Amino acid sequence: MATVAKPEEIVRQLWVYRLLNEYNYPKERIDVERVIYFGSRDSGLADIVVLQEDLQHPYIIFEIKRPQRTAGLEQLKSYCNAEGAPIGIWSNGNETIRLHREEPNIFVEIPRIPKAGETLRDILTERWTLRWLEEHDELKQGKTTLKKILLDLEELVLGNAGVDPFEETFKLIYAKLYDEWRGINDPYYQLEFFVGDRSPEQVKRAIANLLEGAKREWQGIFEPTDKIELRNDHLKICVSFLEKIKLFNSNLRIIDEAFEYLIPQVSKKKEGQFFTPRPIADMAVKMLNPKADEFIIDPACGPAGFLLHSVMWVAGGMISGKPLPENARNFAQNKIYGIDFAKKAVKIAKAINLIVGDGKSHVYKDNSLAPHTWEDETKSGLRSRLLRFPNNLEKDRENQEKFLYFDFDVLITNPPFAGTVKERDILKLYKLAERNGKWENKTERHILFLERSLQFIRPGGRMAIVLPQGLLNNTNAEYIRRFIIDEARILAVVGLHVNTFKPHTGTKTSILFLQKYTDEEKEKTQQTKAKYEGEWEEFLKKLKEKYQDLTWDSSVAEQEIPEELNSFLETYFESREEIEELPEDVAESEETEETEEENRGKKTLNVLVQEKSELDEVLREKQEELKSANPARKAELRKEIKTLQSKINKLTKEISQRTLAGQISLVLNEDRITSAFKKYWLDGKVMQEIDYPIFFAVNEKPVKDESGDYRYKKNPDGSLVLDEYGHPVIDHDLDEIAEAFIKFAKEQLAKGDNHFDFWR
Repeated sequence: MATVAKPEEIVRQLWVYRLLNEYNYPKERIDVERVIYFGSRDSGLADIVVLQEDLQHPYIIFEIKRPQRTAGLEQLKSYCNAEGAPIGIWSNGNETIRLHREEPNIFVEIPRIPKAGETLRDILTERWTLRWLEEHDELKQGKTTLKKILLDLEELVLGNAGVDPFEETFKLIYAKLYDEWRGINDPYYQLEFFVGDRSPEQVKRAIANLLEGAKREWQGIFEPTDKIELRNDHLKICVSFLEKIKLFNSNLRIIDEAFEYLIPQVSKKKEGQFFTPRPIADMAVKMLNPKADEFIIDPACGPAGFLLHSVMWVAGGMISGKPLPENARNFAQNKIYGIDFAKKAVKIAKAINLIVGDGKSHVYKDNSLAPHTWEDETKSGLRSRLLRFPNNLEKDRENQEKFLYFDFDVLITNPPFAGTVKERDILKLYKLAERNGKWENKTERHILFLERSLQFIRPGGRMAIVLPQGLLNNTNAEYIRRFIIDEARILAVVGLHVNTFKPHTGTKTSILFLQKYTDEEKEKTQQTKAKYEGEWEEFLKKLKEKYQDLTWDSSVAEQEIPEELNSFLETYFESREEIEELPEDVAESEETEETEEENRGKKTLNVLVQEKSELDEVLREKQEELKSANPARKAELRKEIKTLQSKINKLTKEISQRTLAGQISLVLNEDRITSAFKKYWLDGKVMQEIDYPIFFAVNEKPVKDESGDYRYKKNPDGSLVLDEYGHPVIDHDLDEIAEAFIKFAKEQLAKGDNHFDFWR
C-alpha cells in the first residue's frame, strides 16, 4: 500500500537533494535521523547531518519543520552544542536560518551554506559589494521579511538584552541604510555592515563608525551622545541576521512592517495609530496627483508613507537611494511636510524623509490639533505655509499668532481613531466640537482631524482622509456630513476592506476625497441661501400655524411631519422616548446620595414627568396659599414660587427634548434652535442646487488576510509573482480603483467641471 509523505519529510528530502546536487556533498557525508547524545542518558534525532571529511564528526546539523511550523531553534542550538558542530540550519521549506556556532551558546547568522570543498572561513571572509548584496538580497523573492528577522532576533537576543528593542534596532537599520547609501554613491565602496570572521569588538567598531557617519550625514534623528547599547556579542548576532538584506528598495514597505512590529501593541491601541499599508497610500496619491510645485502635508504622518509615495509619484518610480530627478529632489526637500505626536513614528518618518530628501526634512513632533501647544521648531518650520488674509488684517494677525489656517495644496492623512479629546482649549478651536449651540465635553479625535485637515489646505486645495465608515453612514453623524458639504466638494469615496488595518483593528473604514471650496464658491453658496430666505419665512409661518397649540405631551402624527423638519429632529435631538405608566414607588426608589444634577442625567423620561407633576402640585398649593397670606409670608412665598417655576421650566424643557411634540415645540419657539433649523433647511436647498457626480468604489480584494498578513499574487505553479525589482507583488484591486477614478476625473474635466483640473 502506498504511503503519503509528511510535510516535514518532503522538506527534508528536498534538502538532501540540494546537498547532493547543489552543494556537491558526497552521499557518504550525509546522514539522516542521526542520534545526538546529550551525556549518558538523553538523546535526540537530528533530521539531517553533514559530516566532516573524517565521516565521524558533524559539520552541519539540520532541524527540519513542516512548512507552517516556526519552533525548533533552541533544539537546533542544543544539537550543535552537544556535537560541537560549527553550523546549524533551521528550515521549514519556506524559510531558512543559517547559524554559525562561534562558541557554546553564541550563534551568528552566515550568508550562505558552504559547498563541499569550501571552508567556513571562505564564507565568513567574503567582502560584499552592493551588487553582491542586490543579487543575494533575501527580501527578494519572498524568502523572508524584515519583520520575521526581527522576530528571530527577539527570540535569540533582543528579548533578554536589557535594551529598548525599538531604539537599538532603529540604530542598526539607520547604520545599515548609511552603509548601502555609500555603496550606491560609490561603486568601489565595500560594505562594512557584515560579520565575516571579525571578533565582536571589531564588529562593534565597524557598526559604531557607520552610525556616526549616518548621524553626520543625516542630522536631526539622534542626540550627539546616542550610541549602540547592545553588548558586543549580542550586536554581532543582530548584524549577522541583517547583513544579507537590502533595505533601499522600491517602496520601503519592509521598513514600515518592521517598525510597526517594534512599536508596542499597547501604544498602538492607546493612540489608535496604525501604519497605513503602502498600496493604500499609493492609491490615494495616484488619485490626488500631487505636482512637483505643490506643497503637501500629512498632519498625522506616522512613518510618512503618504509623503514618501508622493515623492515616488513625482519622481515617476522607485526610491532606491540613487539621486532623485531634480524636480522630485526639490519636492522632497522643500514641499513635503509632516506632523505627528508619537515620538517613535516621527523618528522613523524623519529618518526615511532625511534619506529620501538628501538631508532635509520638514517632519515635526507635535499635536496637530493643538497649535497653541506647538514647539518653536514646529512653528518656525510651518510659519511660511500660513495662509495670509491681506483684506482682513486682524484675522491675518490672529492667524500668525494661533497657527490655525494654512496654504497647503494637498493633504493626505490617516488620523488616529482611538480616544477622545476633552481639553476645552482644544475643543473651542473646532466647529465640530459644538453641538446644538453648546461645547461638547469630549469629541472623538478623528472627527476633529477632519476639520483640522480642511484648515491645513488653501481654498481650492484637495485632500484625502481615512475615516471610520460610520461617519458617512450613521444617522447621528448627519451633522458631520453637513459640515463637509458646507466646506468642500466631495470628489470620491473609497470603501476599504475590513482587513485593511488588521491585526490591530477590524474597524470598517473609507477614504474621503475632498476639494475645499474657494472663496468664490462660498460666496455663491451664500447667494443661493439668500435666494431662499423668503421661502423659508413662509415655510416657518405655516409650521407655526400648524403646531401653534403644541405642548410636550401633545399627540403628533409622525407621518404628517414635513420631511425637512423630521430629518432635522433626528439630527438635532438624536433620540426620543415614549411616556409609560409609572409605578408609584419609582420616583422614591430612584433617590441616591448623588447630586440632583448627576442623578437627573440618569433619570428616565417617566421619572422626569413624575417630578414635574409633583412640582406642579406644590406650585398650585403655594399659589393658593399666596392669596390669603400676610405680607411677610407673601414675600417668602413669591421667592419660593419663583424658584419652583424655574425648576418646572427647566424640567419642562428637558422633557420636551425627549418627546416628539416637545421637540417640535422647541424648534418653533426657541430662537437658537429655530436658527439651527433654518441653517439646516437652507443647506438642503443649496445641496439640491449644487447636485454633482461623486466617484464611489469599494476595495473588494483586501491587501491583508484575516490575520493581518499581506496577500501576495501567485503564479499558476504556486510561486510568488515578483515586480521589476524582485519583490513579491501584493494582491489587491486598489490600482484598478485609482485608474477608474482618473478616468472619471478626466471625463468630468472634459465636461467643464474644473474641480478636477488637477488632472488637466
